[in-house]
Amino acid sequence: MSTRPISDHALLGDCRSAALVTSDGSVDWLCMARFDSPSIFARLLDEDAGFWSIRPTCPAEVTRRYLNDTLVLETTFHGVDGTVVLVDALAMGNGERGHSMGVSSPGVLLHEVTCVEGRVPVEVAYASRPEFGLVRPLMRPIRGGLAAHGGAQILTLSTPVELRVSGSTADTTVTLRAGERLGLALQADWAWGPEPPRRHPRHVHRRLKDTIAGWRSWSRLHARYQGPWQDQVGQSGRVLRALTFVADVLGQRGGGTTRGCSARPTSTGSCSTRPTRSTATRARSTR
Repeated sequence: MSTRPISDHALLGDCRSAALVTSDGSVDWLCMARFDSPSIFARLLDEDAGFWSIRPTCPAEVTRRYLNDTLVLETTFHGVDGTVVLVDALAMGNGERGHSMGVSSPGVLLHEVTCVEGRVPVEVAYASRPEFGLVRPLMRPIRGGLAAHGGAQILTLSTPVELRVSGSTADTTVTLRAGERLGLALQADWAWGPEPPRRHPRHVHRRLKDTIAGWRSWSRLHARYQGPWQDQVGQSGRVLRALTFVADVLGQRGGGTTRGCSARPTSTGSCSTRPTRSTATRARSTR
């Protein structure tokens, strides 16, 4: 289990699923595309249960914040030779605003890293571990990214840079100069369906801007409180919104972030849940 304090993790959400990001740019928890789906990254619970990190290879001073009135995370790495800014979000549905936010969330994790000063070597390390770390997927390069097959899902990582694959882990290091940026995206779909489309960095940038606009539209509708701790009250509202499951077009319903269940499609097309073996084992070990 990770020794990082929970306070070191920032929440991302799209009203369907949730991710936790550490202060050094590592996604150590992600369940996709529902709160009760088995995790894809779970290093929060087990060092070998998967992560996705983007960070400088050189020592850097780190500051981070949520962009104003959003749940979009901005992490800034100030190094000796330059500065890069990493922006992370779970994408909202295209054009969703106000109370419709989350109705058609696509289940896509977005990363965009930009060099704003000097030159900085940036490492991308990707180790997906579906089913709470029980599965080590088969990774293969595809045009515009990387596909990982394992368990009930196929994971498609869209990236403009080629990653070196070693077993079930992939990584690369790229040097960014002032003004350069990388846009990456991760999407999960059922293994028996078509592969998700690859997403160009320009698409990642547009989806981030649209997700920011969506969050700000929702925040404007809930900005009546004026008083002590006004910013904290507003951010608490956004967290609650992110963790409130929004029905999709099929009218499905779900609960909050549930690590002890996994969704399975039934013959009617709905989802049933059951405790996962790894969670049950962990529960017994802690008694």
